[in-house]
Amino acid sequence: MKITTSDVKIGTILNLDGKLCKVTDMTHTHMGRGGATDSYKVKDIVTGKTFVHTVNAGTVMEAEEVNHNRAMFLYSNGDSYSFMENDTGEMHDIHEDMIEESIPFLKENLEVHLMIHNGSVLGLILPATIEYKITETVPGIKWDRAQAGKKPATLESGMEVMVPIHKEVGQSVVVNTLTGDAS
Repeated sequence: MKITTSDVKIGTILNLDGKLCKVTDMTHTHMGRGGATDSYKVKDIVTGKTFVHTVNAGTVMEAEEVNHNRAMFLYSNGDSYSFMENDTGEMHDIHEDMIEESIPFLKENLEVHLMIHNGSVLGLILPATIEYKITETVPGIKWDRAQAGKKPATLESGMEVMVPIHKEVGQSVVVNTLTGDAS
């Protein structure tokens, strides 16, 4: 499908010289009298290599059609992660290299969206926020509770984050999957 540079967003899958690449960051630059350019930081989906692709603003590019299927994370087995599509029950085992940045957020029965192109899983999309139980943290100090301080904690997924100082083991926190911040 043909799109212009103004239609490209973070997460768009582009076909660059026959390679499927996911846009991870983008910048628009306009220099005085000259024309504007758009630079995209992209990750090659097959090799995992990251590079910058720069084009003139308004350039027509080739985007790939990608389906977003709802799925549930079931379990991990070494370096493979198993997901089941909600609608069809189809199972997908995904190697850790494909979803490296999402692994710390995964917990059993977490609902995600799988990005599927021509029957192959390209990656996954996490919810914007996920609720976790705190499994380990240092005790808060009573006089610190009036402060907006933070302390380290380990969550049920094994991820380590900074949580509000008044949170204790067994309580829940909500983690923003874009920033990694807990509240």
